Amino acid sequence: VILILFSCQKPQSKQMETLLVELNQNWFFSEAGSNQWYPAAVPGCVHTDLLSNKLIEDPFYRLNEQDLQWIDKKNWEYKNIFTVPENLLESEHIELDFEGLDTYADVFLNNEPILHADNMFRSWKLQVKDRLKPGENELRILFHSPTLLGEKELEKFGYQLPASYDKSEHGEM
Repeated sequence: VILILFSCQKPQSKQMETLLVELNQNWFFSEAGSNQWYPAAVPGCVHTDLLSNKLIEDPFYRLNEQDLQWIDKKNWEYKNIFTVPENLLESEHIELDFEGLDTYADVFLNNEPILHADNMFRSWKLQVKDRLKPGENELRILFHSPTLLGEKELEKFGYQLPASYDKSEHGEM
């Protein structure tokens, strides 16, 4: 789940006030570079988004899964346009909190890079007050193919690892 955390100092006290706003609505996804955007569910994954938009057949029906081995070899983008009220920018701290970006992802806020994630099993909190503007803001996440990046890492070894690697007819890159 992607959350945006807004917090500000209360004028009458020294306690911190926190307001949580979940950014899990109004997401769209696209194969990177295609500029054809479809509705997406966040949290979720590209496979279920492709399925719900009728862009792929049901992978659990017969041998359909074999024909869908291309999905993990593509880069995918997700974006969300959200509104920030001007008075919210008066807050002392504004953070984005990402809980599980799978796995290699570059995050952009208003077309500025703010994060390069490389681990699904951790959260990422970023101070973004200076990058937000009143009104519409765009959060975009470019997910890189873990299969293609893994293949590049394997090539760096200079020798074949003694483990099997799926290079089957339908899984080959």
